[in-house]
Amino acid sequence: MNIDELEKNWSARGFSFGIGTIKSGDSVDEAVHNDKDELVLMEAGKYEFIIDSASFLQKGGAEVLIPAGAIHTIKNIGLNDSKIYYGYKSK
Repeated sequence: MNIDELEKNWSARGFSFGIGTIKSGDSVDEAVHNDKDELVLMEAGKYEFIIDSASFLQKGGAEVLIPAGAIHTIKNIGLNDSKIYYGYKSK
């Protein structure tokens, strides 16, 4: 995954760009962004997303768009720690 290209792509689509890490078994705390869409991409592994009480599994490498106002959390259910790429776009 080319991080510079990913950041340019997201910027061209109006999203900010940040990088973090989610350890195996850990979750991103429940959050809501009332005035911003959030774009998330996990580098590798397997994740459980809960968005407005709907739960689904997602493999790393695929973008997930979380709409503004949606209550959400992400859990790393894979065996390894993974980088998370995230960005916000104001409505």
